Amino acid sequence: MQSNNKTLSRRTLLRAVTTGVALTAGVTTAIARGKRQHSSVAYQDSPHGHERCEVCTFFLPPDECRTVVGPVGRQAWCNIYEGP
Repeated sequence: MQSNNKTLSRRTLLRAVTTGVALTAGVTTAIARGKRQHSSVAYQDSPHGHERCEVCTFFLPPDECRTVVGPVGRQAWCNIYEGP
């Protein structure tokens, strides 16, 4: 009797599980910290006058933010900018 089931290699299965866990952990951590998505804070890749991420009190070098998910550019800006 022939089986039509495709089998997954152990490596493929472990990669899928590891990727899923890493993505879930990242999203969960961001939500737990109350971080917002770029789209919800009017994020832009260019400064707003002299206001830019690298001088914002929420900026964490080299490219992180205490309040916004994901990498942020040093010369970027969003509407929750808080100057020093």
